Amino acid sequence: MDDRKPSAFADLVSGACWVALAAAIMIGSWRMDRLEHLQASIYSAPGVVPGLIGVALALMGLALMLRAWRAGALAGAGRPRIAWSEQARLLTAVALCLAFAIGLVGRGPPFWLAAAIFIAVTVFAFQFPGRRPGGTLARGALIAVVYGLVSGYAVHYVFQELFLVRLP
Repeated sequence: MDDRKPSAFADLVSGACWVALAAAIMIGSWRMDRLEHLQASIYSAPGVVPGLIGVALALMGLALMLRAWRAGALAGAGRPRIAWSEQARLLTAVALCLAFAIGLVGRGPPFWLAAAIFIAVTVFAFQFPGRRPGGTLARGALIAVVYGLVSGYAVHYVFQELFLVRLP
């Protein structure tokens, strides 16, 4: 078990990210239809629960930031050095997620196929550095395609058939 604590600076950045996410959730919940045309009570509006969750996340994020500030997060000591490989993995994940959201969803292939492509490419991309030296790229590509197809179908089935959500 790893007993190391994150640095104060990491807590400060994490707290800021939680507050930003909470703000986005609260803005989204405020913009939701309040069903006024149905004379619905304000307490039954669809955005009430997400709004309250957003408030709770914001409070916890602010508490985390306050604790980090008191621990000297802005003093410069304890700032983590991130290795280039970790930054490259993060940038790869962000690029793949953006390509999926902007380039695939609703722009051509059905959702199950778009999800399958995204999952297969993501699995292959993150297994590539480990498979290249061993010469198992073809096997890794086959495994990635199988994972992609199974996951794409599972996502489609769960959302469309169980949750009754219409997918693009």
